[in-house]
Amino acid sequence: MPSSLPPSPPVLVVLPDGQELRGLLHARGQFPQGGWMYWVGLAMWADVPETEAVEPREYRGWLTADQTRPLPGVSYAAVPTHPLKREEPTVEAADRWAWKVQVTTDREGRRRGLVVHVWDCPEAPTDAADGGEVDVFTALEALRSPGAVACSECGADVHLGPLA
Repeated sequence: MPSSLPPSPPVLVVLPDGQELRGLLHARGQFPQGGWMYWVGLAMWADVPETEAVEPREYRGWLTADQTRPLPGVSYAAVPTHPLKREEPTVEAADRWAWKVQVTTDREGRRRGLVVHVWDCPEAPTDAADGGEVDVFTALEALRSPGAVACSECGADVHLGPLA
């Protein structure tokens, strides 16, 4: 039965060693942390142990813009494109990613370091003197400061530790 979809257009795939292969571009998608990615299929040979034969198969995977290149003169207008859906954050989602940065001082009042807390941590400062609530990017930047730590009481170390 013939497909009603137009054939997927060819695209160049750049391998880690710089070689280029021709693949098929099946879809484009936008990802929250990775920008645009491309669903690309590559034709490869595959072993069929039951028949002791080799047959062609298509292997598909998501690739970045650095790993793919358009071919001159090829139209990609018919490729399904899935932009990231932009939704207004709910109060719960905004609260979940709020952080507080506490400035710690020694007995003489000199700055000793920073402690990053989840926004509702009982150990977090309650006044705005330490800057109030900050977003995740500001919290991560604070953790890069010398002497900065993430609070273990509220789990900030678990949430931010792998990212810092």
